[in-house]
Amino acid sequence: MIPALNPVTVGGWSIPFLEFLDAASGAGFPAVDYSIGPFAETARVRSPEAAAELLAERKLTLGSFGLPVEFRKDEDTFASDLRKLPELARLAKRLGADRCCTWLWPATDDPVAEHTSRFIRRLRACASVLDDCGLRFGIEWVGTKTLRTMKHDFIHTLPGVLELIGAIDRLNVGVLFDSFHWFTSGGTREDILALRPEQIVLVHINDAPDQPIDEQIDDRRLLPGEGIIDLDGMLSALRSIGYDSFVSAEVFSDTLPRLGAAEAARRTKASLDRVLAVG
Repeated sequence: MIPALNPVTVGGWSIPFLEFLDAASGAGFPAVDYSIGPFAETARVRSPEAAAELLAERKLTLGSFGLPVEFRKDEDTFASDLRKLPELARLAKRLGADRCCTWLWPATDDPVAEHTSRFIRRLRACASVLDDCGLRFGIEWVGTKTLRTMKHDFIHTLPGVLELIGAIDRLNVGVLFDSFHWFTSGGTREDILALRPEQIVLVHINDAPDQPIDEQIDDRRLLPGEGIIDLDGMLSALRSIGYDSFVSAEVFSDTLPRLGAAEAARRTKASLDRVLAVG
């Protein structure tokens, strides 16, 4: 498995782009999980080659990038972003990326049927563009019960997101599998063993504090190995089905970013190395 660093772990988007890349590289991460936006800006102002060099000179790979399309809001916003997606996807491919990911809010105030139909149509359109550029598309479910505060529950389990992926019906679409959401949605090791490796586009890894599942708070997570999630069982199950790609540390924390990006990245890499050596 390939360790990667997500920016929220070291302070999110408040950390300057190059400082984040330097922190990831300095900590020994071979890959990052990031937005395509800053790379696109470098390509625009300088050149695509200069954007690629930002990674190459730091010995980094762009393991995954976030979907740069706002599919949750009005149709005009979605359509405008979708028109820009082919150029951004081609740049990501040129940078060496082969996967793009997004996530689903686990509740909605809209009628569920309408909400679901809209998302299927919009995500299918995104998947088709990404597929044309040779990119896989990962969709993450959010299992945290404390976020389900709207009128209706929406997809918040692995079986639920698999149903949505089936309805999208594009071969390049799979799951972004997050350890926290696997845990908070009551997922089991058997759920993982029932998957095929090609169904998993990316893995996010983090841990949970010692409190009941239904009381977990989405932005209060721990470094891998510091909490109560059975990460050894999860990782061994992923290995059993043949998943051997990116495992990106995504740790929402108030305390970790206070260490500074470089030290937060070093601590994260050390914790990730420990769990990957065991799991």
